[in-house]
Amino acid sequence: MSKKTFKLSELQCTIPDSGQYPEKETGKSGKEYKGLDPYNYDVLKGSLEELGYVPDQFDFICADENGKVMYGSRRVWLMQKDMEWDGDTDIEVEVMTLEELYKDLGDRILDKDAMPTVNADGTITPPKQTLCMPPNKDLSVLVDEHRNNPNIEGYDYDYVAADGTVVDAGKS
Repeated sequence: MSKKTFKLSELQCTIPDSGQYPEKETGKSGKEYKGLDPYNYDVLKGSLEELGYVPDQFDFICADENGKVMYGSRRVWLMQKDMEWDGDTDIEVEVMTLEELYKDLGDRILDKDAMPTVNADGTITPPKQTLCMPPNKDLSVLVDEHRNNPNIEGYDYDYVAADGTVVDAGKS
């Protein structure tokens, strides 16, 4: 990852000229797909009008070496199309590959305490924080499911319940 300065006119964003993605689209088969709800630009536009582009205070626009914007397209769209900033305005961006962007976003979004870790010896340390409720100790639903579908090849139908008893889930 490195920083690079582009002219505003050199940045290419994927936002449609209208500034909004379709709320629904029809595929080639005729099936309708839900699109995106309209984006309200008011807060972002107000911030750009008041402060300008301040990546140190917020985030850098992220683009590849050729200026294709991967993160920050709404800011670029506002500056280019709606606010009509001068195309010669210098915009410092963070240059990344797509793989680097995904890793960076994952590092920002994922809570490390909620992820298991693999140690050098290959053992797994469970997460320090649980993201969901622990499973129900009552296996009756699982037992019923396997009694209705009792012969899945290679499937172990015996389970050890929380109290240590072995539960036959339906094969026999």
